[in-house]
Parts: sequence; structure tokens; C-alpha cells
Amino acid sequence: MRSASGNSAEHSADLLWVVDVEAMKIEYRSPAVERIWGVPRDAVPDDLAVWAETIHPDDRAAVLDSLRRVQQGEPAVQEFRVLRPDGAVRWVRDTAFPIRDELGRVHRIGGITVDITRVEGVWIYVVDGGEASRLRLAALLQGAGYDVKTFAKTADFLEVAPMLLPGCAVLDLGGCGEEALVVPRGCRARGIDLPVIVVGGEAGDVRTAVQALKAGAADWLEGSHVPQNLLAAVAAALAKVRDAQEAGRRAEAARLRIAGMSQREREVLEGIVAGETNKEIARRLGISPRTVEIHRAHMMERLGVRSLSEAVLLAAAAGLAPPRAGAPK
Repeated sequence: MRSASGNSAEHSADLLWVVDVEAMKIEYRSPAVERIWGVPRDAVPDDLAVWAETIHPDDRAAVLDSLRRVQQGEPAVQEFRVLRPDGAVRWVRDTAFPIRDELGRVHRIGGITVDITRVEGVWIYVVDGGEASRLRLAALLQGAGYDVKTFAKTADFLEVAPMLLPGCAVLDLGGCGEEALVVPRGCRARGIDLPVIVVGGEAGDVRTAVQALKAGAADWLEGSHVPQNLLAAVAAALAKVRDAQEAGRRAEAARLRIAGMSQREREVLEGIVAGETNKEIARRLGISPRTVEIHRAHMMERLGVRSLSEAVLLAAAAGLAPPRAGAPK
């Protein structure tokens, strides 16, 4: 199967893969798997169940469910996190599609996986009083593909923190001293959603670790940490930033869809969010259950959902509240 995929697949920067549906095994994967998964191509498991163990536990079920839908003939696009053996976390976007035999049956699944770990507009801010340490940390992070900005003083960082682009901060206690914990405290007090990773302290220094976490740090690493530990901590922090950004985009999209509804469609959606039946919604609005069904169908079409549970989740993302008891019609 490797030769059948062609030379373009072998030299592609993106991962191309093929799954044998009957055996549920990975039949082909291009060399790009080594860059994303962090292991030689031949070391990546063929068995899908074993391969799934390399996916972040929070994403695993959704990825496997997506593959089942593709097996039934429905293309799917999925974003998820990959856990590498070196501790790093990679975000990927996976586009999967059914491959049919001469009888029209899905006998293979093909896919293209793109590494999207580096998100434009996401920065790493290094706060460190020591020039040599700042340069070392900046070189490490830039080598991993991140945009980096350095600060020699905590006061300089806090002054501009409210205006910084999304990302995370790396704070070195060795260069700034323990008083630098004012950084995570300051970010938390000002409502600045910028994860702070604190580096410093000796092995087993529980006191400093507790102080850093109580101050609001997202993570704490010993001063003698290996570079892979810092990269893993940064990737995990940025994954949370990415989740928050995606949640914000979904909420805004949901609000726009709901804003395009008629008043009746919105009232029906509010009733569904409150757990009301069609008859209860009809009674509250003074219309027939059949009319409620019609409004509900239009409402789901506008939201682009196929089930009531999806509609409820979208409404929750948009912050739609159920109707107040006794609210006027």
C-alpha cells in the first residue's frame, strides 16, 4: 500500500494515512507521522485500539466516534490532541473520508492529518531577570516553533499584560526571585486569562511549588527541569487557551444563529432548554402543539443541528436562559 500512495504522500508535510476497515488497522501512514507523533513510522501502532491510546483521554471518544461515522460513509473533520512519548502535546486537524470498493461499500478510510499546534497570534512571554537564562529559554521555545517575547522585569510585563495577545507566560524565579509570584497574582486579580508557568526552586521544594500554585500559576517546574518538561507544560497551557478560544467562537456563532430566529422560534428553543414538552410549550405560548413542532423544525434548521440535545448544547453555549415562570406570552 505504501507504493500505491505515491511519492507525493511520502514527501508531504502533512500526514496521509489509510485504515483497513475490516481489520481496523492502519494500513499506510506517511513519514510525517514521525514529526507529529514523535516516534519512528514503524513504531506507530497499526491496531486502531492501541493507536487510540496516543490520543488525549479527553478527545479519544470523540475521535473514535468520528471514525465510526466515516465507516458508515460520512466524511468528518476532527481536531484533537496527540500525546507524544517525550511529554509534548500536539494539536492536529484530521480530515477523514470513506473509500469505497466497486460495490459501493466502504472498505477503507483515508485521511489527512495537519499539525496545527502553532496557532497564529499565540505568543510565549518569558519573564526572567537573567539575560543568559532569557536567551536560553527564548531559543528553546523558538526552536519548538513558538513566537517569543522576553521581559527582564516583572513590572514591565504586568504593565502591558492586559494588552498582550493570547498565549502563556514562563516566569523564572531563579532570575526574578520569589517576589516575582506577583505575576500570576496580578494576572488573576486583573482577570487576565494568561496561564503562567513558574520555573524555579530545587528538587522536592514543595513550599515554593505550593506558593506558586496558590498564587495562580498554571504549572510549576523545578529549576533543574529538562527542556522537554517545559515544552510539555507550554503545550498543555496553550491547549487550554485554544479550548477557551474555540469555546468563545462557538458561543459567538451560536448567538448569531439564535439572533436570526423569529421570536416564536426563540421561545420554542427556550422551552426546550427548560425541558418542556411540546404540549407544555404550546400551553405556555397559547398555540397548538402542531405549530410548536413546525417552529421547532425551523429552529433546528437555523441552528444547523440534528437533535434536541445538540440544540440545547448550542443554546447553553450562547448563554440562552429558559423562560421565567409566569413570563408573559
